[in-house]
Amino acid sequence: MWCEKILRNAANEDPAQWAGRDVDVVEIAWDECRPVLKKRSRGGEEVRLLLPVNQTLRHGDVLWEDDRRVLMIEVTPCEVIVVRPASSREAAAIALELGNLHVPTQITETEIIFIEEKSAAEVLEKWKATFAREKRRFAPTPVIAMPGVRAAGNFKVIRGNGQARAADEPSRSVASNA
Repeated sequence: MWCEKILRNAANEDPAQWAGRDVDVVEIAWDECRPVLKKRSRGGEEVRLLLPVNQTLRHGDVLWEDDRRVLMIEVTPCEVIVVRPASSREAAAIALELGNLHVPTQITETEIIFIEEKSAAEVLEKWKATFAREKRRFAPTPVIAMPGVRAAGNFKVIRGNGQARAADEPSRSVASNA
């Protein structure tokens, strides 16, 4: 199945509304929540996904549905570090340090959540922050790192030879000196 858009997000919908329909799930890890994906669903169907630029998958996204079937994304829970900062100063300092280390981070009203790694653990030690290890769905907060950078207006993905190029750019072969 080929998908080019997300129909809606059903993460908070009542599953009873799908009664009588088969619900098939594409199970992915947090770092697979990107616009291009090739994966098999639990039901065995190969799913290929190509979303528009800057759109990514989230838990509960519905990729296909009709009166008999629903195909949706399930982001599997993983081990994360959850920091509940004692003050806004501590929250800002920890978030700044994690950002400087390019650590994917999820920010909520009361928590800073990230995947454990050595450099991030050093930040917690430096700030003497209290934290817990938990298993939950991880959805890093998107940031706009370089808002002035955009794809050229004529850029399109052209299927056929497996290479992406601008629509008006001729196809090129890569020569090998093997």
